Amino acid sequence: MAAKKKQPGYREATEEIDAILDRIEDSREVDVDALADDVERAAELLKICGDRLKRAELRVMEVSERLQEEAEEEPEEES
Repeated sequence: MAAKKKQPGYREATEEIDAILDRIEDSREVDVDALADDVERAAELLKICGDRLKRAELRVMEVSERLQEEAEEEPEEES
């Protein structure tokens, strides 16, 4: 059984996507097999980035809601 490869973080994933794009753009000759591998890997990395962005958005929304609830619960100060 193959060991499961650790998923890169968002920054690492975007850096790898950039490297793939650079490799494709700089290539003078197209190696169809390598191109197919690069496109497949880029698709995996884009999914990872999208998932991480969705999770981050949910966390930000949760914190924002919690802060708003806490602000509403605090008694108003008298002038």
